Amino acid sequence: MAKRKLAVPLDEALRGIGHEGRVDVRVLINEDTVGAKAFSLLVNTVKAADSCAVEGSQGHKHETEHGLYCLSGKGRYIISGEEYELRPNVAVFVPAGEYHYIINDSPTEELTYIIFYVPGGEEKEFLNHKGAH
Repeated sequence: MAKRKLAVPLDEALRGIGHEGRVDVRVLINEDTVGAKAFSLLVNTVKAADSCAVEGSQGHKHETEHGLYCLSGKGRYIISGEEYELRPNVAVFVPAGEYHYIINDSPTEELTYIIFYVPGGEEKEFLNHKGAH
């Protein structure tokens, strides 16, 4: 009997592109990678001195709540106009339906974080983006 695929190394994650090419998306756990139906887990990276917001917008929103955990870099998470510091070892909760975006404050360092969607599925828009692989 073949062993189930339940572990996914980062270098084998599904790759995608988010927010007009400003965010590198790596999907570790979802229905396509390991069969997870209730949630998805991603590692995202925002380029140095960049943001995932379109200029002049209040960001984007999801119909599901999600969480974020910062791995490296420094920046800000703007949720419904309120600003939260992002740095390693900080977690942020984003309620469903609230506009939000991330700003990478470093001119030289990428901002990398884990994102957890419940239920899963939000990540599929990034995988379907032109240039994703």
